[in-house]
Amino acid sequence: MGTILTGILIYFPFSFLSFSYLNTPSITEGEPFTAKNILYQVFEVNKTIRTISYTVLLKERIHGKYIQRKNDFKVVFNPYKIYMKEYYPDQGLEILYNKEETDEKALLNRNSIILPLLRLDPIGNMMRKESHHSIFKGGFNYLLEVLEALYTKYPEERISAWHYEGMVKYDHIICYKIIFDNPGFGLTNYIVKEGENLEIISRKMNVCDYMIFENNPNLRSFDDFKPGTKIRIPADYARQIILYIDKEKLIPIGVKVFDDKGLFDEYTYQNIVLNPVFSDQDFKSSNPAYGFR
Repeated sequence: MGTILTGILIYFPFSFLSFSYLNTPSITEGEPFTAKNILYQVFEVNKTIRTISYTVLLKERIHGKYIQRKNDFKVVFNPYKIYMKEYYPDQGLEILYNKEETDEKALLNRNSIILPLLRLDPIGNMMRKESHHSIFKGGFNYLLEVLEALYTKYPEERISAWHYEGMVKYDHIICYKIIFDNPGFGLTNYIVKEGENLEIISRKMNVCDYMIFENNPNLRSFDDFKPGTKIRIPADYARQIILYIDKEKLIPIGVKVFDDKGLFDEYTYQNIVLNPVFSDQDFKSSNPAYGFR
């Protein structure tokens, strides 16, 4: 990431979904595999996730070039807490958000004896300058919100946008491969409402806030928003999404997102532990294993 000024990523990350409109039972022996019945199982599994830890390998297009990172995460969804540590390119960089301790700010340790510990706005420009997602999109919740919205808009029965491609190996794991080809991807006009920022618009419209920022060169920063401003936003999250769903755990371990320029970002999830029991120290800056002191 260079420095904090080059941004922080937390991915796809999500909120818990009912996906009740699918009305699809779990796959039984002999039943044909479809995107619909596989996704149903994924959403059912993810409704049970309350905490998660994982490693993510990420590749994001920033200013026309790809930045690659490796990060560890610990996440509690309610109340929301998150800890991140980076392996590369900024080895030892840490982020902590725990409202009980940090109020509305995020703590940033840049692992430097020269640079001080910072308390930053989690969705402000210094945290978001070169990152596709905010720290509030940790885990799988955001990805599932996006997929639910896309499936509602483009149901498999009406539009041939979803394709089950069979079982493949992804990162040495047997996975179901599902592709979503978006018939409606493009840009549309949007008028910024009172109290809105990129994070709010992203959640409201189920699109990536960095993609909005990238397509509006007149925006000077992520927090430079005024009511009544006319911006261009994606009509949908992506032109194409490729999903790799772990056959045994029924969770996404690989995601590739494409826009009209090509690969927008790619995420590979490793070392996933669902519902780990965290101690209070896991989200305290005083944790002796962390470098916030």
